[in-house]
Amino acid sequence: MAHVGLTTEDGPVVIPTLHVRDGDRLLLHGSAYGRFMTAAASGIEVCVTVTLFDGLILGRAASHHSGAYRSVMVFGRATGIEDHQERADLLGQIVEGIVPDRLSGAHPARRPSTDEAAYTAVLALPIEEFSLKTRGGFARDEPKDDGVEAWAGIIPFNVTPGTPIPDSLTGTRFPAPDTSTLRGIQHNG
Repeated sequence: MAHVGLTTEDGPVVIPTLHVRDGDRLLLHGSAYGRFMTAAASGIEVCVTVTLFDGLILGRAASHHSGAYRSVMVFGRATGIEDHQERADLLGQIVEGIVPDRLSGAHPARRPSTDEAAYTAVLALPIEEFSLKTRGGFARDEPKDDGVEAWAGIIPFNVTPGTPIPDSLTGTRFPAPDTSTLRGIQHNG
């Protein structure tokens, strides 16, 4: 999940959205009529942040507790994709980027139409300025805390897809997506 931060005339806003990397740009989507997409497409500066939380880091001293994570922030000005056919194609690319073979597999979903692209906006944000930050390893306890009788270490957090649940129309007529191919899902070992 990405979070897009921007400043509007009503103040700062941070909106969660799905994203896909397309070469040297990020693709973001949302309602063509929503405040987030119209403001971001107007050329204002945005910040897109994605963070994967890997676990809790516990030290012997409370002041050395932390979190293990990997994060990236991309800064810049997004461009709205105006052509409805290009937008429909990119919406399909976003779906395929999140769930591989969803539009091209044995039982594909219907591709986005140009009519649907009229009310679903797509923004392209060039990856030109960015910041990466990670934190891992154990707590950085001080020698004075070596005698504290408290457990210290890492409690891993794992994000794994659950068992797909079909809707009432689908039932068992079609196989569920292979969740092992989902991108962006991290497995800690």
